[in-house]
Amino acid sequence: MIRRTSRLAAVVGCCAAAAATCVTLAQAPVPRTVRDGVFSAAQVERGRGVFSSVCMDCHEIEEFTGVDAYLEEMEGENVWDVFEYIWAEMPEDYPASLEAEEYADVLAYIFSVWGLAAGDEDLPTERAPLESIVIARPERPGS
Repeated sequence: MIRRTSRLAAVVGCCAAAAATCVTLAQAPVPRTVRDGVFSAAQVERGRGVFSSVCMDCHEIEEFTGVDAYLEEMEGENVWDVFEYIWAEMPEDYPASLEAEEYADVLAYIFSVWGLAAGDEDLPTERAPLESIVIARPERPGS
């Protein structure tokens, strides 16, 4: 009788642990990617203006969006890493001289040129939401 009770307790314990794991997995947020419409069309237009007036003094858009370019190198990284880098380092002659929103606008423009679709909301500028968005190549027809 003691063995049977011990065995029953072990089975119940395993079932409880499995159920807790399932609940935890069900509650885990689904990771977002840049494919999920994480920037707005209005932001793309603002970013186009900033890129044209500031970034094009040193950069061509293809450096970021072409084959084997910067965004492909950053695939799998979170957007905060890219945002923080350009915010801290660009423009090279006057780093961190733009407003945070302008850096987000430039990223939205670059993502759009790369082939990603805009959504309804602007790309945020805060660390936590940007860390939750992963860079992923746009889905291309036939891929």
